[in-house]
Amino acid sequence: MGFLRRISLITLIILVAVSIFQDLAHSGSGISFSNKAETELPPFEAVPVKVKPGDTVLSITEEIQTGSAYTVVVDIILEAFEALNPNTSPDDIQIHEIYYFPLFQEK
Repeated sequence: MGFLRRISLITLIILVAVSIFQDLAHSGSGISFSNKAETELPPFEAVPVKVKPGDTVLSITEEIQTGSAYTVVVDIILEAFEALNPNTSPDDIQIHEIYYFPLFQEK
């Protein structure tokens, strides 16, 4: 009976070791973390806007932009909105409230 226990224990140790190795070898694939402090926002001004029914952060930002040739990535728009309104999520803006929206300037 002692021989069977030893074989089972060795098999269990090998399986755990292989599982840990596989987990560590594939831990970085498909997942990326970005530090918001490393991203540099393009220059922008803060524009106060009263939210109307049906407005979103993206639609308001698109309306106030004057340079039609200048495009900004959605993530940058949302990050700038959060920087201007630290206690408000872009998904939780309220109708008839005034928020600051980024007006991006061409470089």
